[in-house]
Amino acid sequence: MISEMREESELTKDDPYPTHTQGKRPNRSQVYSVRLSAEEQARVQSVADAKHLPASTLVRSWILERLDQESA
Repeated sequence: MISEMREESELTKDDPYPTHTQGKRPNRSQVYSVRLSAEEQARVQSVADAKHLPASTLVRSWILERLDQESA
């Protein structure tokens, strides 16, 4: 369920807020550089393509899921 909510959030991240509501989106200004081999990058891209997601969204969701697991 968390994964589905995260995917929906990413798909609607640029949509305007509904009328009469206010909110904030997280400021994602920190960038991490991760080195992957060509094979690893191809594997990530293959999974992202199968899920119809940008690779960066997929990797971010994996990181956030793992952080959730670590804090449980």
